[in-house]
Amino acid sequence: MIVAIGSTNGAKVNAVKTVAERFGFSVVAQPVSSGVSKQPRSDIETIQGARNRARNVLALAKSDIGIGLEGGITEIDGRWYICNWGVLIDKNGFECISSGGHFQLPSAFFIHLKNGKELREIVHMYQDEPIHQTGGAISLLTNGNVTRQKMYEQLLLVLFGQYQVRHRFGE
Repeated sequence: MIVAIGSTNGAKVNAVKTVAERFGFSVVAQPVSSGVSKQPRSDIETIQGARNRARNVLALAKSDIGIGLEGGITEIDGRWYICNWGVLIDKNGFECISSGGHFQLPSAFFIHLKNGKELREIVHMYQDEPIHQTGGAISLLTNGNVTRQKMYEQLLLVLFGQYQVRHRFGE
């Protein structure tokens, strides 16, 4: 079975490879549009970006499964949080959705976010290396205890688990 990931981002691709290969699936990576802003600013927009990536890569790669992963930020009660969402869609139209961890951003980030800066720009103010080459904002803000790849791996385990049991619940 072939799983296509709608991105060539290293953290996303490596997470899909790590998890999909545990299930015996082959992986291909293809860049596709998320159809949302570069910095999704709500859970809803982040889910939509993941869904668009899954649909777009499924059609483009003609794979058995399309995976869309999207990271964003969301405001809850006046505080900003990192959010991560994933969508799995198979060639028969089955879809499942899962969230990665949500955690609060430092208040020092809030003013920059309200002024329209993207999270990657803010993180770059605190580290010299490009965040797509490191553990990203997630690693920086968890003191290296969690990386972007590890967060996506957890999310993907839920998605593939849902995919495996879909028939048990009448899906």
